[in-house]
Amino acid sequence: MPKVVDHEQRRRQIADAMWRVIAREGMAAASARSVAAEGAWSLGAVRYYFTSQDELLRFAIDQMIEGVTARVRHQWRTGSPGEERCRRVLEELLPFDERRTGEVRVWLAALVQSQVDPSLTDLCQAGWRGTRLVCRGVVAEVRGEDRLFAQVVADPDPPLPPKLEKAAELLHTVVDGLTLQASTIPDAVDEREVRRQLSRYVSAVRTGEWSG
Repeated sequence: MPKVVDHEQRRRQIADAMWRVIAREGMAAASARSVAAEGAWSLGAVRYYFTSQDELLRFAIDQMIEGVTARVRHQWRTGSPGEERCRRVLEELLPFDERRTGEVRVWLAALVQSQVDPSLTDLCQAGWRGTRLVCRGVVAEVRGEDRLFAQVVADPDPPLPPKLEKAAELLHTVVDGLTLQASTIPDAVDEREVRRQLSRYVSAVRTGEWSG
C-alpha cells in the first residue's frame, strides 16, 4: 500500500529542521537541500513545500508568525494577570533558545529582503503589527486597564488612548532593540541582561514612569 503522509505533521517537522539550520548557520545557509539533510529526508520530499530560496523565506516567515502567535496566546491564557505574565509574553519575541533565535534571524532577513522585494512587504507589516499588538496588550495589562486589554484582544486595530499608546510605541522600540542586540552581539547583551532590561521597562510602564 502507498505510504500516507500527514502533511501537517511533515510541515511541522520541516519547520523544526529549518529552525535548527537557521539558528546554527544563519538564513543564508537554509535551502531545500540543507533542510532535507538536517531532517534526513529526500530532496524531493522537502521541495514539495518549497522549490526556491524565496519560497523558503516565505515559508519561514509564515512559520515564524504562526509560532509566535500561538506561544503568545498560550502565555496570555495561562498564569495570573500582571508583570510576570507580561514579561513571559514579551520573552516569546526574544532569541532565548534555538527556535526563537531562528525566528529572529528569519525576521531580520525578511526586513532586509523586503527593501528589494515588495512581495514581502505585507508579511513584514503583519509581523510589525503583531509586535505592536503585544506591546499594547502588555501596557493595558500592567496598568490595570482590563477594559482596554479586552479591547486589544478583540480588535487589534484601534490604538490605545494617547499616553498609553505612546508607552506601547516605546515598549515596541525597546523590544526591537533588545531583539537586535541579543541576536547580533550576544556576548555584550546576554540573556540575563536582556531579561533585566525587559523587567525594568515593564515595571516602568506599570508605575507610569515611562509613558512618553
